[in-house]
Amino acid sequence: MITSVLSCINQASKEIGISRGLQSAVQSLDQNIIQMVALMNVVAGECLKSEPYRTTIGDGVWIIDAVAHTPKYAATQDSDLIVIDDRIMIDGLKYRFLKAKGFEYGEELRDFLEGLNKAAAAANAELLDLDIDGGDTVQ
Repeated sequence: MITSVLSCINQASKEIGISRGLQSAVQSLDQNIIQMVALMNVVAGECLKSEPYRTTIGDGVWIIDAVAHTPKYAATQDSDLIVIDDRIMIDGLKYRFLKAKGFEYGEELRDFLEGLNKAAAAANAELLDLDIDGGDTVQ
């Protein structure tokens, strides 16, 4: 699901317990939120190395301007849209933030990697036709 930078940072910061709700992420003066916005690039870089994003977003553009729909390589506005799955980005932000602060992050890392693995599995899933004889029974 495509989500905005503000929505993603807001949800991740609420889940970690560092905010109750943000009015702005990109223009925030809160050091934790500034760090989280910066960590978005790190999380996006990790996602772009994994399927399905390595194939579907081969040019490295993981964010687009919400109004002009132009590609970007970093968040500059709260309304910028993230084309990486929102849950994967939120989990990645939580893991990266906790790791950067020196806190335990094992569960958040597991959630992030599980999300990446599920996305890869869904993208790579193929429907196998096991009806090799076309419905005719072999005697």
